[in-house]
Amino acid sequence: MSDVADRVLVALTAHDLEAFVACYAEDATIEDGYDRVAVRGHDELRSRFGAQFAEHPELRVQLISRTVVGAFVVQEEEVTGRGEHQRHVAVYLIEDGLIKRERLFA
Repeated sequence: MSDVADRVLVALTAHDLEAFVACYAEDATIEDGYDRVAVRGHDELRSRFGAQFAEHPELRVQLISRTVVGAFVVQEEEVTGRGEHQRHVAVYLIEDGLIKRERLFA
């Protein structure tokens, strides 16, 4: 279950766009804590994160803590290389070994 969560962090830090997208289901969404969808599907993932990787070459995401509850992986992450350090909580819904939904609480 947490294997895909490990892979997504490695891909983010390596700026490996295709490896990053491969962690998500074709119809996956990334949402905020208020149910607002920021990204839907592989094309939007490529567009948004490709731009972020280009704009922030020092972008890194580090795992602070992780809890697995059923089909959910809940982790606190620290983001650097995008201005000031940020921490957020990411909740991943995992289905068939891929991230189906990601919710970010920042």
